[in-house]
Amino acid sequence: MRRWQSLATSNVWLPVVVSCVVLAGIVLRVIWPADIEYKLDEQWTFEHVLALLHGASWPSVGMASSVGSPNPGMSLWVFVPLAYVSGAQSAPQLAGAVQCLNVVALLALISFSCFALSRDDRERWLWAVALWAANPLAIIFERKIWPPSVLPLASVVLIVSWWYRRYAATSFLCGLVLALMAQVHLGVVFLAAALFTWTWIYDRNAFRVGYWIGGAALGALPAVPWLLELLSRGAESSLRWRFPIPGFFLRWVTQPFGFGIEYTLGRQHFIDYLSSPVIAGYPTFAMAIVHVVMIALLAAIVVRFVRRAVATPWPGAGTVFIGDSPEAILVNAALWGYGGLLTIITALGSGSNRHYLVVVAPIMAIWCVRMIETGTQSNGRAWTRLILAALCAAQVAASAGLIGYIHRTQIIVGEYGPSWGSQQPGFIKPGR
Repeated sequence: MRRWQSLATSNVWLPVVVSCVVLAGIVLRVIWPADIEYKLDEQWTFEHVLALLHGASWPSVGMASSVGSPNPGMSLWVFVPLAYVSGAQSAPQLAGAVQCLNVVALLALISFSCFALSRDDRERWLWAVALWAANPLAIIFERKIWPPSVLPLASVVLIVSWWYRRYAATSFLCGLVLALMAQVHLGVVFLAAALFTWTWIYDRNAFRVGYWIGGAALGALPAVPWLLELLSRGAESSLRWRFPIPGFFLRWVTQPFGFGIEYTLGRQHFIDYLSSPVIAGYPTFAMAIVHVVMIALLAAIVVRFVRRAVATPWPGAGTVFIGDSPEAILVNAALWGYGGLLTIITALGSGSNRHYLVVVAPIMAIWCVRMIETGTQSNGRAWTRLILAALCAAQVAASAGLIGYIHRTQIIVGEYGPSWGSQQPGFIKPGR
C-alpha cells in the first residue's frame, strides 16, 4: 500500500502517465485514415473545398444548419487553407489535416499548462488534457471533415487569450476568436454571450471590454455577406415550441467519463461493440468490462462529491454559479451559461446536440478533474491521481476498442454511417 502511494505522489509519475495517455489519444486520432465518417455533410464539404481550390467562386453561405437556415460561409472557407497547405486531393487527406490541427490543439494546451500555470493548477490541467485526449467522442469528432471538428485549436486559443484578458491584445484576440468560431459553428454565439457575461460579472474592472468588443466586431465582418444572404432569403427556420430538454447537462456529466459511444454506433452496433474484441471466434466482452469500470468510477465520484457538498457549508450562489477563481469562472460560464442558453433554445425545437460540446471539450475535462479532486480530497493526492489514471486508462481502452470496431465493421448503422473506405470501388471488409 505504501509503495503505490509513494509512486502516486511522485512528481516523475505524473508526466509519464499523462504523456502516454496523450500519445495514445494522438494515435487514435490519426490511425486508419480511410475509416473516417463520410456521410452527406462530409461529402458536401469535401466536394465544395475541391471546387474552391480549382477556382470556383466563394459562396457567402455554407451548408444548411439543423434548423433550416444556412451556416455562414466561414464554415466552409476554414477547410480551404487546410486543404491547400496539406495538398489534400482525397477526403482522408483533408481529414488528416483536421486531425493534425487537433493534435496541435492538445500540444498547445499542454504547453499552456506547463508554462503559464502554478504547480497545483498545472497538474489539474495536465490531467484534463489527458482526459480530453483519451475521450471516445472527442476522438470521433476530431477525425471528421465537419465544421465543429476544426475548432479545438481555436478553443485552446480562446482559453489562453481569456486567461490573459487583462491585456489589450489578448482581450482583442478573445473577442476576435469567438466571432470567427461562431461563423464556423453558430452555437458558439451562446458560448460568447455566456463567457462575456460571466467575465463581466466577476471581473468587470479588470478585463479590457472595449478591446474585446473591437475584436468581436472585426471578426464579425466576414459574416456580413451571410447576413445579407439570410435577409434576402427570408425565414427558413424549422423551429417549433416544445418543453426544454436538459440533455446538455446530462452529457456534461457523463461524456468526460467516457460515455456516449452508443450515440456514434447506434443501439445494435453498440451491443456488438460491448462484446468485442472477438478472439478465436469467442467474444471477450472486454468493452463491457471497461464500461462497468467507467460506471463505477462515475458513481463513486458523484456519491463522494454529493456527500462532501452536503457536509460542507453552502458557499453561496455567486460561488456556485459564477465562481471564485479564473478557472471556476471559465467552467461555470461554459456549464451554466452556455449550457443554460442551449437548453433554453431547445424550447424552440432546436436540438442541444452532442457536437455543441466539441468547443468546450477541454473545459469539460477541467470540470471533471475538479469534481474528482473534490470527491477524493479527504483521501489525499495519491487517491486522486489513482482515480484519474484509472479513468484515463479506461477511456483509452474504450476509444481503442471503438476505433478498432469501426475498422473491422466499416458500415455502421448509426450516427457514424459507412466509412469512406467502404464506399470506394474494390472495397474489401477487414477480417473480424
